[in-house]
Amino acid sequence: MADWNDLPIAAIAAAEPAIPPVTPLSPPIPEPIWRHRPPLQAAAIAASLRTLTHSRMTLPPIPITNMSAPVDPGTPFGLQQFTLLALGNDETAALDYVESLIARGTATELIFLNLLAPAAHRLGEMWEDDTTSFANVTLAVSRLQRILRHLGESVADERRASGAGTVLLTAIPGEQHSFGLAMVAEFFRWDGWDIWTGPFASRRELMALVQERAFDVVGFSVSGDRRLDELKRDIQDIRRDSRNRRVAVLLGGPLLIRRPDLVRTLGADACATDGASAPRVARQIAAAAKDKR
Repeated sequence: MADWNDLPIAAIAAAEPAIPPVTPLSPPIPEPIWRHRPPLQAAAIAASLRTLTHSRMTLPPIPITNMSAPVDPGTPFGLQQFTLLALGNDETAALDYVESLIARGTATELIFLNLLAPAAHRLGEMWEDDTTSFANVTLAVSRLQRILRHLGESVADERRASGAGTVLLTAIPGEQHSFGLAMVAEFFRWDGWDIWTGPFASRRELMALVQERAFDVVGFSVSGDRRLDELKRDIQDIRRDSRNRRVAVLLGGPLLIRRPDLVRTLGADACATDGASAPRVARQIAAAAKDKR
């Protein structure tokens, strides 16, 4: 029997069984589409994901910490933990986390403002940083949307006021911010408003609705400054052609926090810094509009 250590490399290679050649795949597997995305604003991408799909996708496991004592919403640790749960394999883990907070006495409004909204923003950042895929972000945001609806439906009827007025909530036509708008709409619903929501595919759809129905307030979500000229023209047209000629216009969104001067520049009546304060501000400007002669 030959000693393999004494044989030359060529002889060893000749003695080994031949390995059949590997046939390349045809056509080759393309690069994932999500790697070829254009740059998007972090808040906008998370808020604009509307399709509730991929609910049965298998995702790689994500390590999380012990859930026996969930922390309060809004803290960095709690936000990171909740975001990982929304991205994980367990379909109900994120909702269970929220239910644990509610059981410990956390107000629904705080969960909306300090947990759901920041988590959606964080998912947008993870998309832009290329630390997770489009499919994972879509799945996670769909779970946030289901939690949002669950919390809205679970609010006791006695908490909801009535007879506040009629409000239209939308983004600039052509933009989509459904998650943020849905959250603001819940606050208006609790305050007793009759709610209509966008977004609209075109200015024509928006104008047709305000001409058909008498809204007390039209609220716009403003996420960036690229289409402010269009928004200013929309506000002018609404005031001129609305069925309610004393309609009030409310602005909201992250841009208004940095630039409250846009209220006057765009011809609106007021701005709200968050969803919880929006119904109160809307009541004030609607009452002031009715008093105008």
